[in-house]
Amino acid sequence: MSIRAGRRLVLCLLAVLGAGLPGWSDGEPIVPTLLRPDAELPDRSLEVDLGERRYDLAEELRQGQQVVAFYTKEVPAWENPLQQKRVEAMAHRIITAARLVGPRQIRLDQPTGPPEELGFTFRLLDTDEINAFSAWGGNLFVTRGMIEFCQSDDELAGILAHEVAHSTYHHLREQVQRIQRYNTQQLLALIAAAFMGLDVSHVAGMVQYVHLALLNGHSVDAEAQADWAGCFYAYRAGFNPVGLITCFERLYRLYRSRPQPVELGAFQTHPWSDERAASLEKQIRALGLPVDRRAVTNAICAGVRLVGEGAEAQAELLLGDQVLVQLVGRQDTPAADRAADAALAINRALARGLRSTDLQVQRREGDYVIRTLTRLSPTDLVVLGEADAALQKQPLEPFARRVYHRFVARCRDEELNRGAL
Repeated sequence: MSIRAGRRLVLCLLAVLGAGLPGWSDGEPIVPTLLRPDAELPDRSLEVDLGERRYDLAEELRQGQQVVAFYTKEVPAWENPLQQKRVEAMAHRIITAARLVGPRQIRLDQPTGPPEELGFTFRLLDTDEINAFSAWGGNLFVTRGMIEFCQSDDELAGILAHEVAHSTYHHLREQVQRIQRYNTQQLLALIAAAFMGLDVSHVAGMVQYVHLALLNGHSVDAEAQADWAGCFYAYRAGFNPVGLITCFERLYRLYRSRPQPVELGAFQTHPWSDERAASLEKQIRALGLPVDRRAVTNAICAGVRLVGEGAEAQAELLLGDQVLVQLVGRQDTPAADRAADAALAINRALARGLRSTDLQVQRREGDYVIRTLTRLSPTDLVVLGEADAALQKQPLEPFARRVYHRFVARCRDEELNRGAL
């Protein structure tokens, strides 16, 4: 993810100017653990060349202190020890993976001898904003909104891996260097315009636009590179990289629902999340991994809950946390067995990728059957009879159609929730 445009500019300017800012506010905040790449990882084969990156550790640490002071003053820390421990445990594996995978780190301020490892710290910010961002010196920030938005460890790991990639590629350092370079060019252009008798305000506007376009073009490249490397980090660390896809897909739906320009042009600082998700899906498939979105999201499943006891007991067929239908026993099959058979059939269909558009309801020999369409091979999921409808004091046909529409609506809600629509 990325910092809001205004905050990113303030951050870069602080780094350029070296402004001093106060540190933590009053109180006893959680002190983040300085993480080094020494976690145990699963044995996963991964051959990829992520290149190399040159950096100045002293500069990273110096600027990092200023950035931490700025953000910890602007946004209160989220003092949640359990979430802090969770993030650090995941991040420890990710930075170890990053050390193994690359890019190779070359220190400019230590040309000889063994390089000192750059440590990482993760701070949680108490804000509803769905965001995570990296800064100088291995300092990374994750908001409460982002942690609550992620539906699994795999999704959160994907976000953390993306931000670690920004740090391992030292993207902020490159961005600050661009700001310094183009600010100098802007000043020269204004001086030249004044000598030539041109409208300085018009020239300043054009230079600013070019400056912004060039800087934001770099940001697009940096985001794509962080997606690419972060996918490898998450996989090598033992997480399912599909989590980054599902998170991007839901973010895309979220931001599309908010008022914004249709075409941002030069002001487009980051690729749309659907494009990023599609690119990541190709990358993950190239690794030979399945792209199962249900495995990394709050996917629904069917279950059974008994109602009453003895021969008259009924059973509720659940889909997620909602009751789909209440079934009664029929002939030699108890209600619990009917519901269990239906739940098993539904869960098998969900595992094969059941969508709301795959469902249909049909009349068959006095019953109504909710079943799948040909895409998943026709399979009976729920059989509804007169006794089930009588329990609800409804005629069978409208009762069956209500259950069918409830089934479709529940599947559609789940698809929307995990970004599958």
